[in-house]
Amino acid sequence: MNHKSFHSHHSPFGAFASFTIGFDGSPGGFAQSLSRPGQARQNVYVGYRRGESQRWRLLPFFEPPQTAEVLYTGEAAVAASVREDGRFSTLTSRDYRRMLGAASDTWRADDERFGFSLLSPFERVPDPRTLDRGEARRLLAPAVPAWIEYDNRQGKEPVELIFGIGDPDHPFRPLSDSRADLAGFALGPACGYATVPDESVELRQGFDVFEPKFQDHRGLHVIGGESAILFTIPAGERRRFPLVMGFFQSGVVTTGIGASYAYTRFFAGLEDVLAQGLSTHAEYQRIASERDAELNSSGLDEDRKFLLAQSIHSYYGSTQLMWNDDGPLWMVNEGEYRMINTFDLTVDHLFFELAWHPWAVRDTLELFVERYAYRDNLQVNDSESIRGGISFTHDMGVMNHFTPSGRSSYECDRLTGCFSHMTMEQLLNWVLCAATYAEAAGDLNWLKHYRQTLLECAESLHRRDHPEPQKRDGILKFDSERCGQGGSEITTYDSLDVSLGQARNNLYLAVKTLGAWVLLEKAFQRLDEREAAEDAGATADLLASTLAGKVEPDTGFFPAVFEDGNRSRILPAVEGFAYPIYLGYDDAIDPEGRFGPLLKLLGRHIAQALQPGVCIDRESGGWKISSTSTNTWFSKIALAQYVIRRLYPEALNDAARAADRVHADWQRQAGCGKDALCDQIDSVTGESRGSRYYPRGVTAWLWLGEDPLPDTRTQEKPARESASLTQ
Repeated sequence: MNHKSFHSHHSPFGAFASFTIGFDGSPGGFAQSLSRPGQARQNVYVGYRRGESQRWRLLPFFEPPQTAEVLYTGEAAVAASVREDGRFSTLTSRDYRRMLGAASDTWRADDERFGFSLLSPFERVPDPRTLDRGEARRLLAPAVPAWIEYDNRQGKEPVELIFGIGDPDHPFRPLSDSRADLAGFALGPACGYATVPDESVELRQGFDVFEPKFQDHRGLHVIGGESAILFTIPAGERRRFPLVMGFFQSGVVTTGIGASYAYTRFFAGLEDVLAQGLSTHAEYQRIASERDAELNSSGLDEDRKFLLAQSIHSYYGSTQLMWNDDGPLWMVNEGEYRMINTFDLTVDHLFFELAWHPWAVRDTLELFVERYAYRDNLQVNDSESIRGGISFTHDMGVMNHFTPSGRSSYECDRLTGCFSHMTMEQLLNWVLCAATYAEAAGDLNWLKHYRQTLLECAESLHRRDHPEPQKRDGILKFDSERCGQGGSEITTYDSLDVSLGQARNNLYLAVKTLGAWVLLEKAFQRLDEREAAEDAGATADLLASTLAGKVEPDTGFFPAVFEDGNRSRILPAVEGFAYPIYLGYDDAIDPEGRFGPLLKLLGRHIAQALQPGVCIDRESGGWKISSTSTNTWFSKIALAQYVIRRLYPEALNDAARAADRVHADWQRQAGCGKDALCDQIDSVTGESRGSRYYPRGVTAWLWLGEDPLPDTRTQEKPARESASLTQ
């Protein structure tokens, strides 16, 4: 298996853009707001040659180039072999080494003398409202720094390096036409690449950058779709050249809520972005090196390091920071689906965002309250409904279009499966995100401002259990009337079978509800809402007791759904405990404490589930979310691992531990590797089933923070000022 062949995002913060390469034999290149890396269809030429008599040796990021010259001459088109012709040969996996870091992606070849690296230098981003112009230009520049180098100190002749783009349908323009201090090319005003002009730098453009036949007064032919920068390193020298890939999209780009990219407030255009990237290049290299070093020293094994690094890259590729008259507008797009701020993802991105830009969590929660909250009725039977309460939509829109107030782009009426409503799940997600944000960021003022919303959420949870208090047991069991007659609510596991797809009487949602009540109890204590806090605590205790009574006495398993004799086994049975663990609420996870009996029963459930043929795939050895489906999600595996390693380390038998290699290999093979990080995977084959080019794998960030937060958050204070991969 080729562990070096997989696409990765290489993306600026908040630009919803990526320079995507890495899959053997596949083009990629610049992608603005696209759903797949292959959509760019740009050949990327990166490599070296030793002496003009030698062929170019190129990394495998292209398909056979065809000359567009025939469009003008009428001659027959001839495609070069993808592996070699008289001008070049392609490096195979045996010829190069690839190293994916948290903030870099580096290739080495020719006995390590040749090197090429793309950087994603992420760091803590303060609230955009507080940034001065200099900070904003450094942090928000829609640029991807890179470098290319060769160590020719032992060489006897010059060595040439190449970085270029082949896009016959979209010829690039020479940047020197607009700025003398930039050497490179651009696709209109939208994207481009550049280096610093130097006597060792040569530009090429035409129908063929390897043997150009037509040249204008500058040695270029701007009608051609092949462009490249060549670098020369004399014998006896080692040189590293800076490169920058840049993006720029001006004007209002969203509808429903109109907004422009935030970076357009601080940059005049693409050339300005590229110049900033080059002038700050050394700083970007330093930051990327820091992030890489932190991951390398984290204690994770190589497979987990890879999974987290690939996830971080894919997360940033989906981020979008906009601005309008109301200020900044934060968006995370749902990978290939491009839905905006899908709440199922927000709740899993939560932990990473709290480390690096916590204001994004706050702003998203506020927009859900202001525009995407609704009050519903509940279905009692086919002919009767009663008042429900507050909840929130699945998402805020799709493909840069914000949907109307109280409506998502996904949810439809009168359904029982995919595309039905997720009212219970999204209510829980707002509670969990809001309480976790306020506690982790120490933002008591924000919690006070949303006191009434939290109280409404608590009442809504109660009513979805049962409208009559004396009949409540803590489990959510009433579907929203939005589903219509014959419809029923679903969960984030929308394309799974009933074990996780059905919201009503669902084990996964029940334990998630328990986590919500634990967090509400703490939040109401912070707010001095004593009656509400006591009620939340009592409800949590009641729900824990109810759940303990649901275990199957003959098997020791919990059924995935508490109706119709269901006997599916699920790993997300413990997902709801992730939030008390993260926040350091030790009383909620104490095996001898208030939830001790339930925790012991869940431990037995997990130990039995983590067996081949149950929730470990018998063929591949990978973790399955449900025993009755081969549909699994990497992000949810990562979340389950976080909880299980903390609460039930004894359940991690040899088969469960060995699965980390399987999960990494899923992402490093053709089934997933061609689409960058894939979340929804066939557990037998490792093929992607959906959720490609996806951000939610960043849930794996939890692996680095298994220790609880220090118990010092008892009064108002600003958000934590430092962040590192090992905090």
